[in-house]
Amino acid sequence: MKHEKSSILNWVITVVILGIVIISGIDTNFSPSEFLDPGNIKAMTRFTGGLWPPETSPVFLHTVFELLLETVEISIVATVLAIFFALPLSLFAMRPRGEEYSRRVYGSALWSWRWGLYYLSRGVLALLRGVPELMWALIFVVAVGLGPFPGVLALMAHGTGILGKLYAEMFESVDQRLVEMSRVGGMDDLKILVMTRIPLTLPVFLSYTVFRWECNMRSATLLGFVGAGGIGTQLMISMKLFMYQEVSTLIITIFLLVVLVELIGQYLRTRVLDQKGVPCRTPTS
Repeated sequence: MKHEKSSILNWVITVVILGIVIISGIDTNFSPSEFLDPGNIKAMTRFTGGLWPPETSPVFLHTVFELLLETVEISIVATVLAIFFALPLSLFAMRPRGEEYSRRVYGSALWSWRWGLYYLSRGVLALLRGVPELMWALIFVVAVGLGPFPGVLALMAHGTGILGKLYAEMFESVDQRLVEMSRVGGMDDLKILVMTRIPLTLPVFLSYTVFRWECNMRSATLLGFVGAGGIGTQLMISMKLFMYQEVSTLIITIFLLVVLVELIGQYLRTRVLDQKGVPCRTPTS
């Protein structure tokens, strides 16, 4: 009887999920047949035909190289700043544990403050990652003007929210007995982070950080659409002027950049992060 109820419940859940998917498809006008519309086929043919041959003039390639370098620099600076801000926030965003010992050492009042900092930091991280990079870019463009600086700030803000949450849950996964032993030995929370949590989670820590840099690299190519610097700025200009040969060169350049970053990330994970027997489980996002 219990098995039959569970089976019926599974069928009900499946039907509900399928219903939600179908309704969502209808409301979003999902229609693959639009690709077969004669007008759309003509427009795509004209667009793809204009992409060849790519623009290869020395002046334009020099401009692309400078913008590509600017994109890489935006992603690097934004990632470093995101790490700088995410680490302290992740320390407060870890769920407090060892309540009995902590109450005895710090007192009930400070323990209550600790819970307050936990919810505050979680809220800040949720806000930072809840706002998309493009929205942050629009905000910072208004605040500091056009150029790569608002792009750095946008990726830093969003990346801080992402990395802060990942770091906090990763540090929480460390064996609590080792943390309590460090605390009994006289370490405060900052020393425990540097001497215990980070060393024990270093492979996962580096993996998440490198992956976030890869994401920032991809996102940096899009921020130019809102005037936040990088190669996306030229891509937007070329698209608006219908200079599809330049668009082709820019698309190829962005693709090669993404592939290069992916290869670098794979190399680092293979050579540096592929360690066995690490006393840490991967946290859920």
